[in-house]
Amino acid sequence: MNNRFTTKAITLVALIVAMILFSNLLVLGIAYWSGVQIHSGADLISLLEDSSNTGMIKSVVALNHLLTFTLSPLLFIGIFYRDRFLPYLSLNHFNPAYLLLFPLALFSLYPLMGYISFFIEKIEWPELLDNMDKDSMSALAGLLTMDHPSDLVVNILLLGVLPGIGEELLFRGVIQKEIIEKWQNPHTAIWITAIIFSLFHFQVTGFIPKMMIGAILGYAYYYSGSLILPMIIHALNNSFATVSLYLSGGKLDINTIETENIPLTGVVISTILFSYIWYTIRRTTSPIA
Repeated sequence: MNNRFTTKAITLVALIVAMILFSNLLVLGIAYWSGVQIHSGADLISLLEDSSNTGMIKSVVALNHLLTFTLSPLLFIGIFYRDRFLPYLSLNHFNPAYLLLFPLALFSLYPLMGYISFFIEKIEWPELLDNMDKDSMSALAGLLTMDHPSDLVVNILLLGVLPGIGEELLFRGVIQKEIIEKWQNPHTAIWITAIIFSLFHFQVTGFIPKMMIGAILGYAYYYSGSLILPMIIHALNNSFATVSLYLSGGKLDINTIETENIPLTGVVISTILFSYIWYTIRRTTSPIA
């Protein structure tokens, strides 16, 4: 059993690394074909400063995401679970009440996430970690620039729908499922997966909030027994943020962006609301994943 889990873990990591390398080669190929010189990730980010490159960069990001987060887990499932491919995916029906309860639970945690991020942002981090945060925000700012309604639609697909499907397929659909099978402890599996999920986003300030979001998505999968539910919640969460930015002007300026200090009273009230919603979720049904 241990050997099999190790084999599957190594295979999954190898598939992810292979897809990342393959997608990077494709990026270099596309750049060469377009007459663009790319020597580092910073060069790719800088291309977003010219709006004429936006379409190419977004296509590259979409391709990278499809290969890394969608094709990797599908290949993994095909290798180890070929005979029960569809059952393994757990694309099952679920209690429709969860479509309301889990998004409400997630949104009610936003003030707490913001409160935590505010204090994390005040910490003097090593230059490497600080630059990692800045690079992540620079890339996101370039992708999120929206001047027309068509930009909003593209960004919802790119930053909402694609991650909702691909990241859930990898993190909840494969990693969480495999850890549960290995250790028979769903709560440990959910939180370990949430940590891995957050690490993949390469953000220091956003690490704990991303981990909390990952945990909510993990429990959505665990309690519903369906991968469709966390996919929907993930897509809704990202799309909500994208639409909010569009309505506020469609631009994210990393030089002026600053985490707000949310009043403690609001944090306490929203956390109490989350506790009540979570209690309702726990009462609604027994976990079946």
